[in-house]
Amino acid sequence: MTALRVSTLSEPLRTEMARLKGAGHHLLPLGGVDGNAPLLRAWAGPGLTLGRILAPMHRTGSTTYGVRLDGLAVIDCDEDDSALVAQMEARFGQSPVHVKTPRGRHLYYLAGGVMPNLRSEGLPVDIKTGPRSYVVGPHSLRPDGGFYEPVKGLLGKDALNPLPVPASPVSDPILTGHRHVELVKEAMRMVELVNDAAELQANFAGIRDDWCVDPATMPDSELSGIAGWAWKYRLENRIYRGRDSAFPVQRRALDALRSQAIGTDAIALLVLLEDQHGHHPGKRFPLDFDAMRKAGLLNLSKLRLRAARRTPHAGGRWAVAAGGSASRRISASNLCPYKVASGQRRRGGCATHA
Repeated sequence: MTALRVSTLSEPLRTEMARLKGAGHHLLPLGGVDGNAPLLRAWAGPGLTLGRILAPMHRTGSTTYGVRLDGLAVIDCDEDDSALVAQMEARFGQSPVHVKTPRGRHLYYLAGGVMPNLRSEGLPVDIKTGPRSYVVGPHSLRPDGGFYEPVKGLLGKDALNPLPVPASPVSDPILTGHRHVELVKEAMRMVELVNDAAELQANFAGIRDDWCVDPATMPDSELSGIAGWAWKYRLENRIYRGRDSAFPVQRRALDALRSQAIGTDAIALLVLLEDQHGHHPGKRFPLDFDAMRKAGLLNLSKLRLRAARRTPHAGGRWAVAAGGSASRRISASNLCPYKVASGQRRRGGCATHA
């Protein structure tokens, strides 16, 4: 039995892949938990034969493949919103090929020049292009049931329009010495909008090749390291988004506090401390209840706040060090409620965050 006759792949999927290969498009096998990780390491070299693409898909039970974007560009909309699609086509021209993705839409074009960073404009859109980039191909079915449905035209049949080249550069080139820092910034902007670290690294490759000075001196291993670091932060829910950020609170601590006579007040104090200092485990800081009330972060009376502070260990989340002193001055002007002059002792001492 040849790879073309495997029974685990649906007939429409195999037919579409064979048609795209016949039309000259380069494909690659995808798989993994999300169905979008390359199943071959050396996929970015010369075009793979259809047999080499289908064989690993058959072995792993995968029903997803990728379309490599050498010579192509895809406007990847995170939302299948008709107004957003119309906005993109008004700006970049009509796309004759649309593929509906599980959460948005792919608009296909011929590759152009350096493209704008639409994320920096607040749009839920990426432009993907280049031989080291890919998108999940039409008729793919992800393990979670997400389907890539052709809804307009056929890739490899309908003539694609070129993505217009901007009249002038949209941004200055990223100079050597600044590339790593700029990619870290891009990682924080992109990491919650991709499906895995591999997709993030593929986006970095496009930024490096198109925007960075002397891209040949920035190896793939550096891109992989940045992508892995950013993805780890995402999995650990450590992406900071200002006041839109979330922070964890241990349920066991809440359970312990609920059993106390003033447990509700202690829970309020715990949440405030996690908000202000949870990102600095083990930090010592003074509690100034006057400043806390003045800042409007808690409206409990000082008597109730003192009682909440004395709650035994707060479920293991804080301890009180009697007679403690501040190690530095913290100004109330930045809304931090723990204000005391350096070295000054406060009655009741410092709280040490666990």
